[in-house]
Amino acid sequence: MKNFFRPFVICLIDLFLFFFKRDKKIVLCTGWNGLRFADNSRYIFLYLNTYRKNICLGQVVWLSNDSQICRELNEAGYTAYMKRSFMSIYYHLRAGYIFYDQFNNDLFVVLTRRSRMVNLWHGMPIKKFGVWSGLDWNLKSDYLFTCSDFGDKLIGKAFHTKPNHYIHGMYPRNYYLTEPISYLTKDERFYIDFIQKKKRENKKILFYLPTFRKHQLQFLGITDLEKINLFFDFLDDHGYFLMTKIHTGGYYSNNDTIADSVKERILSLPPQTDIYPFLKETDILVTDYSSVLFDFLYLDRDIICYAYDLYMYEHEDKGLLIDYQSLPADRVYSLDELKENLQEKVYKRDSHAEDRKRWLKKCFDNRTMDDTIQALLR
Repeated sequence: MKNFFRPFVICLIDLFLFFFKRDKKIVLCTGWNGLRFADNSRYIFLYLNTYRKNICLGQVVWLSNDSQICRELNEAGYTAYMKRSFMSIYYHLRAGYIFYDQFNNDLFVVLTRRSRMVNLWHGMPIKKFGVWSGLDWNLKSDYLFTCSDFGDKLIGKAFHTKPNHYIHGMYPRNYYLTEPISYLTKDERFYIDFIQKKKRENKKILFYLPTFRKHQLQFLGITDLEKINLFFDFLDDHGYFLMTKIHTGGYYSNNDTIADSVKERILSLPPQTDIYPFLKETDILVTDYSSVLFDFLYLDRDIICYAYDLYMYEHEDKGLLIDYQSLPADRVYSLDELKENLQEKVYKRDSHAEDRKRWLKKCFDNRTMDDTIQALLR
């Protein structure tokens, strides 16, 4: 039935667009199936709202499937609508630019005809994904934010799209790593207040961000609760406090969770939380195969790659696109090695400062938000 009516619907839309041209002063933003206010689409939304008059834009709109997100944004003075609302249909048809950060099924795709659609994606990859993993990810006529020539070879090759549709610029979320964020949710403010209290107690903040796996996550790579508790004793004794967040994809796909006995000793952010306000509060990033490693380079702080399952991940799970040994971070492969590394970091920083600068240039090519805006709003 859908296929039967589709040509008719397309004809009606094209007829509407013949008489009512899309307005390039209207921008529509969404992402993550409308369930999160996060990632590059969040930060381009905030940036464009802040500088709307300078850029000569009229309306910048957020679409969501979560009524609380819409309510908080509207209360803060932004424009947000539920995806299935009448006003959502209106802006689908009127927006000249539409930005999303993962897949276009966040939108009513048939209503986006003749708009400039841009997939902002969400990270310079270490692991394989999309076409690299044998999936048929076809953007058709959409544009793809790849950041740089290096990104063309990684992100660009993960999708079926036209090379002349690659867009270079600074990830909007990375801009806000070094600039004040113009809007935080109520939950974000609550958790940031908690972290800042820990910092006033002279705690160094570790942010542990394990990436998505095909199988259920084993937190910190071990199941022995006694060893985990000894690890947290070590953190307490050496002035560290750990916060973490389960990968959103792992939460929904694998039911990844953290044991209650562990939660009592850390700050475990909800899986839907956007991590970028919290990266700013982080002293040392602990991750494995996550693209957050490259974004964190903007802060020039220590990074530890905790790859307790490296062989399995590379050969039996997602696989890697980058030589793991070349990354600008310390690499450890067991909880004991992680403790040794953290003990050293009590007294001195790592030795990767120059490598961090080199990889930052390689990934993001010193692009600025001016470059991003010029590339997006063509």
